[in-house]
Amino acid sequence: MIEVLYNQGCHLGNHLYSYVAGRLLARRLGLTLKTDPIDGFSRTKDVINGQTIDGQAEILGSADPIPLWPEIDNLIGKKLKITQGFVNSKYFIKDRDIIKTWLATNHAMSVDEEDVLINIRLGDFVPLGLVLDPSYYTNILERIKFRKLYLMTDDPGHEYLNNIKKYNPILIPGYGVEHFRKAISFKRIIMSNSTFCWWFTFVSDAHEIFFPMINGNRCGSWCISHLPAIDLRLDLPEVTHVYNIPNWNSPCPNPTDQEKEEAISFGKKSKTLFLP
Repeated sequence: MIEVLYNQGCHLGNHLYSYVAGRLLARRLGLTLKTDPIDGFSRTKDVINGQTIDGQAEILGSADPIPLWPEIDNLIGKKLKITQGFVNSKYFIKDRDIIKTWLATNHAMSVDEEDVLINIRLGDFVPLGLVLDPSYYTNILERIKFRKLYLMTDDPGHEYLNNIKKYNPILIPGYGVEHFRKAISFKRIIMSNSTFCWWFTFVSDAHEIFFPMINGNRCGSWCISHLPAIDLRLDLPEVTHVYNIPNWNSPCPNPTDQEKEEAISFGKKSKTLFLP
């Protein structure tokens, strides 16, 4: 058996990493999955039957805040417990199609193929200093053509949003799962550095995605960081990884030669954009 325990100090995006990791491991190892369903995602209520193993569980994720994916062969015949999410796209990307069915929700909006969704994470990111500089969004909006711009944010009254006012964004009301249902309707998405945003983008059918890359270690829970287990980049043809983004009200260091080389060498399908 494999049991998934959600960290109540984390948000929905992190819970989805834990759930999907647990279900993938249960599928690969032929184990029973024990976990609470996640509100709004009906297929997290699926009964996953398999082998049930007695004894004390081996805890995956207790030693490292962001655990490495375990070696499958070393887990055969063991009772397992997941206590943290596995925040790395390589764990999930090969199973993207089946994961989409697990997290399927009804599309809650009717939008045009040329409409763009922009996600701006504010809320707790403001005091943490993790908000992306508005130049990330405005640089992209100046480069692309679109019919309508839709805005999804967790703080619709924040002054930060004045930076995109001239593009006449249409605010999408709601929060959490309601936002998730609406977001997956879009074919063009400008992402924020939010794990919730990562998930609705990952399970969407978007054909144009802009993915923010954060320089250095200022946003270690997202991509390039001091924790090597974390890497949410997506090597998909519809994805453009955007570099040279400052945090809001912070100076933006020029990318190092190593960062540029690493960016260019990553993946074979995705594209790379360095902002001025």
